[in-house]
Amino acid sequence: MDLNLKYKMGVGRLVKKRDRLYDKLTYNTRYLEILGKKRDARNHKKLQMHDIEAKKSLLPLEMQATPDAIVNCELRTEALEEFAKKQIMPRRAVEQSAKRKASKQGEVAGQAYREQKLGALDKQLADYEKQLLAKYPDVEEASVNIAAVKSYEEATDNETKKQYDLEARLAKEKADVMTAANAKIALKNAKLKTALDAANKQLGQHYGSNKAKLKDGQIISIKNMKMYFSGIKAVDDLSFDIKEGDIFGLIGPNGAGKTTLFNCITQFYKATEGEIYYRDRFGNIIDLRNYQSHDVARTGIVRTFQNLAMVPLIPVIDNLMIGAHVYYSSGIFHQLFRTKKLRLEETANRANAMEVLERLNLTRYAYALPMNLSYGVLKKVELARTLMSKPRMIILDEPAAGLNDTETEELIGVIRKVRSDFDCTIFLVEHDMNLVMNVCDTVCAISFGKMLGIGTPEEVQKNPLVQQAYLGEDGSE
Repeated sequence: MDLNLKYKMGVGRLVKKRDRLYDKLTYNTRYLEILGKKRDARNHKKLQMHDIEAKKSLLPLEMQATPDAIVNCELRTEALEEFAKKQIMPRRAVEQSAKRKASKQGEVAGQAYREQKLGALDKQLADYEKQLLAKYPDVEEASVNIAAVKSYEEATDNETKKQYDLEARLAKEKADVMTAANAKIALKNAKLKTALDAANKQLGQHYGSNKAKLKDGQIISIKNMKMYFSGIKAVDDLSFDIKEGDIFGLIGPNGAGKTTLFNCITQFYKATEGEIYYRDRFGNIIDLRNYQSHDVARTGIVRTFQNLAMVPLIPVIDNLMIGAHVYYSSGIFHQLFRTKKLRLEETANRANAMEVLERLNLTRYAYALPMNLSYGVLKKVELARTLMSKPRMIILDEPAAGLNDTETEELIGVIRKVRSDFDCTIFLVEHDMNLVMNVCDTVCAISFGKMLGIGTPEEVQKNPLVQQAYLGEDGSE
């Protein structure tokens, strides 16, 4: 075997080992958080049950301590409200029938029908009110039963004390569980951290020669990129850098090579020539050409596609959880037998998905089926799904395609929020100039795979080559 290839395979195995260690560390941190939430939910349920039982036991004493006049009045009011609710639908039916009769026989006939039927319903309500008054009569205000009031107050104080005692006991139980779990996880994490540091140190030595490839503050550098298809130059000697935290836009006419460039970065295509250096989540500068497409996501690069890729018959929240599949640490054994570890990991990912949906104001769609949602909502859901894999850089392929003006404006706000709240770089291809010019910090224009111009949105708009490519003119008067 070629020594260089053997060396690369060794580095690849070390990278996968490091990623597994990192995933376990991340999972352990999330596990403690989920364990605390599960305990809180369990304790809340116990406290609610105790509260319900306490109210049941106090109700007879409360009734004895309350004067008959007040009790009877409340019972009549409650029963009358329930009866009135039952009449809502019949009254609506009468109104509809009256309108139909009025349209056929005239307004007088409709009004007569309405008065007859509603009068009958009003009589039922009045008769029921008389029955209630006979059952729960008005009585003169009686003197307060001091003994009953004292008994009720004592019972209330006793139940309140029980509630406090239960809260204290449950809090102590949670603290004991969390202390034990923290101690156990701390031992595991210490070993994982030592192994992770050792793996990063080894990889740092390997990637040390790449330090000059990226300047401080840059996340990715593309140098002399070429992608040829049977002589067609889809990308032709393209070079640019992207800063960390930037929203970077790539624009150009149809067929300019934008999506091809995305495919080269994410290794769907292996570039004909050129370099792609990227600063991963560990600060190492790596050559993406050495990665397979299914491994790129682990470096912190995720992407969307021009066409939506939702599973239509499962809820939105489950579609989001698919986005975290590369970080599942549960192996095939856990998947096959649905072990406790897998269930806890799924709980953690589900909680993470709900948090993402909440931060993007999509919570109301969590359990909706994608097939029932509008295209604009699905675009935002697809962007939310990219956040499940803890990205450092998100690549968006025409995110505003198919959206109307209002939906595009909303998407601009979502993209900005993702960049600020999730601390990631965004690299997008887009034809909608309103979105590009309003959301991007830097814009790069290409045509037939070649660079036309790069700079701020204002600078690119004024570039004569860009104007010629888009408008067929040089922009001069």
